[in-house]
Amino acid sequence: LGSAQECGGFLGFMALTPDQLKKEIRSQMTNLLNHDSLPENGSEGEGDLHAITNAAIEKAVVNISDKIVDKVNSALISSEISMAVANLSDVVDRLVSSTLSQLHQLQLPGGTPSHPATSCREIKDLHPSSPSGHYWIRSSNGFSVQVYCDMTRSCGGITGGWMQVANIDMSNHAETCPAGLRMLTSPKRLCGINSDGPGCSSAVFSVQGIEYSRVCGKIIGYQQKSPDAFSPYTGNHRLTIDDVYVDGVSLTYGRNPRKHIWTFAAALDEVSTIPRNVCPCTNIHDSDAAVIPPYVGRDYFCDTGSEHRFQYKFYPDDPLWDGQGCGPLNTCCTFNTPPWFMKQLPSSTTDNIEMRLCSDENRNNEDILVETIKLYIQ
Repeated sequence: LGSAQECGGFLGFMALTPDQLKKEIRSQMTNLLNHDSLPENGSEGEGDLHAITNAAIEKAVVNISDKIVDKVNSALISSEISMAVANLSDVVDRLVSSTLSQLHQLQLPGGTPSHPATSCREIKDLHPSSPSGHYWIRSSNGFSVQVYCDMTRSCGGITGGWMQVANIDMSNHAETCPAGLRMLTSPKRLCGINSDGPGCSSAVFSVQGIEYSRVCGKIIGYQQKSPDAFSPYTGNHRLTIDDVYVDGVSLTYGRNPRKHIWTFAAALDEVSTIPRNVCPCTNIHDSDAAVIPPYVGRDYFCDTGSEHRFQYKFYPDDPLWDGQGCGPLNTCCTFNTPPWFMKQLPSSTTDNIEMRLCSDENRNNEDILVETIKLYIQ
């Protein structure tokens, strides 16, 4: 800045009061008029001298700060100068604050590819005020990968430090279904089983080689016609986790065999006279109740879109696994407190997460449809 020496540097200049600033301008103007800044023909008429004086004033203002000359524009009114200086000071303060914040962010673990963190959790633990956003994490093969870290998500009593694996909301018209699932646009934008017959359709979500031991998430779906929850396994206890053991969604990791994370069972209704077709948390019968596979245990949600006797239709008004809409005989809205789950795995892994939509009958009888898929790891 032009007056660094006269005003003790830019910070000193910014500390001047309006009166001091005006005095400084006049002082420089006087120096210019008394020295070689005047043209050699300084004895010309009064009109020329007036032009010379105006030029000297403008040059004095430029010398003070080329950053505010456009704002001040030779004005000597104290309020105008004060406003120009205040505006510039505010701009500089914001610029400096933003720059320091960005520099600080780059210095944090995860701020650059050359300085990756080991996990989103490490960033949260070292710097609790870190915002949600994209960070660089070191994968198990030693490469830096950029991931989204949610620093405010609370899941299973653990707040922040969650790495996002899936974030699908089909109510967003720009969203598409994961590879492996079919897309519906009517009666709602949903993802469904990609076949006509019994079986499962699979979608895999990459964890990019990041090690994790916890999984957090929610899946929201809708009932189509007559799914019957754990009835497949109840009727055949030999079914494994790799088989169609449920009408609903199976969330797993690993292979041969798959390892269970969470199951989302879709039941027939809340009043069926056949207990195996309804949720265990809905069943009021003492015999022939639905049997939960041992590899599922208590890690499941079960829900139905039909509070009364089912019909062969789509149920748009009561989403599945959202923790709402349960009837008087139904405790599924409180069992495991849906919609969010958190699973602590027995050991750390880098396996990708697989979501399977499964049905033991053809699509003319039942279908599993999902709208929201949100998955995080830690």
